[in-house]
Amino acid sequence: MRDYLKEGDTLLWQSDEEMLRFSLQIEKEISHSGGKQTLCAKDIRTNKKYFLKVIYQDESDSVFVEKESKIKMYCPFIIRIYGGMYDAAHRRFITLMEYVDCQDLSDLVRGEKIPAGEEGMMIRHCIARKFLYGICHYMTMYDEDPIVHRDLKPENIMACEDGSIVKIVDFDWVHLHDSNVTYMERRQQKGTPGYADPAFWNSYICKREMDIYSAGLVLYFLYTGEHHFYGTEEINRYMVGDDYAYTLKPMPRTDPGLAAIIRKMIAPLEERYTDIRDVIRDFETYLERIGRLPELPELFEKEKKEDTIRFCYRIGEIRYNHYIKNYRFLPVIYGKKQVRSRNGEASGHILSFYRVGSAMKVALLHENCKVLSMYSPEELHVGDQFVYEGVRIEILKIQKGRV
Repeated sequence: MRDYLKEGDTLLWQSDEEMLRFSLQIEKEISHSGGKQTLCAKDIRTNKKYFLKVIYQDESDSVFVEKESKIKMYCPFIIRIYGGMYDAAHRRFITLMEYVDCQDLSDLVRGEKIPAGEEGMMIRHCIARKFLYGICHYMTMYDEDPIVHRDLKPENIMACEDGSIVKIVDFDWVHLHDSNVTYMERRQQKGTPGYADPAFWNSYICKREMDIYSAGLVLYFLYTGEHHFYGTEEINRYMVGDDYAYTLKPMPRTDPGLAAIIRKMIAPLEERYTDIRDVIRDFETYLERIGRLPELPELFEKEKKEDTIRFCYRIGEIRYNHYIKNYRFLPVIYGKKQVRSRNGEASGHILSFYRVGSAMKVALLHENCKVLSMYSPEELHVGDQFVYEGVRIEILKIQKGRV
């Protein structure tokens, strides 16, 4: 019998490496479906809130449930995941995530929480743009074997009514870079009927185009308020995977320019966008043409310069050199990429260097990555040092120049 967590329960949270421990108290249950539970909890000492996702394992369940805990990315449009731990006594895996006080896109749109008229359309453009940039962040992190979410749908996008917060969540079905977990899982569905590309249903194949297809259907829902495929008859026709699954329904109240972008996102594979950056380019070109391109302060767009920074740092005895023009993140990965936590190996992103205007900055992503010395907390300087698992990371050069 499963021992479900309930309001008032407490548990001891500890990181994979057992270096960080604090007590959490369950405040409320958000959702409960079969062997999965989502809860809101708070740190008893600091009162900081978190989301907890708990997956309970049956005796026969050998699926690797901790994949989502490996998605440790620093992006304003992706839920921050702090890590996971396995509670062997209760046969449950717990993932700790940032708390976001907003609704999922399905509730937001269906509940008519977005204003009508021009104001509402600008909010929709803002949500769409942030959503696409979130996909771009994880999808372009690796040139080969990219990260693929595989379950993009309105319920997996959190958003505020004014579009100020947009987060992609729920990486349960994610394909991780340089990981055999995706291929070792038993052959079964990947995604949600009506949003997953039926050509890859029950498939081991992972391609960028899968998420682009799903993202197109999410945009259709955002702008029309309706699921593109809805009801048993339509879902059954879509699952056949013929032309019906790749043909955009009429969007009479939507600008033809926007409809054309969505049409290409859900087109047959040979006609579909292959790079999310091309989707963003066409979408932003369309918004600029109609004079409705929303500003995204998170991208520091007003800080763009024409100079280049030569940035050099050392991890242990290995040097890394980068030429950075404009806003860019440099995520630092230590150890084997995205390996299973129970192997006891350091993995995932430990920190990220990034540029804002003419300054280089740092974001610490792992609890065990610490500052040894920094000249200023506001920006990086030559000589700044960090340490992770006894390995020293040192800034060697920050040189500005013209291109």
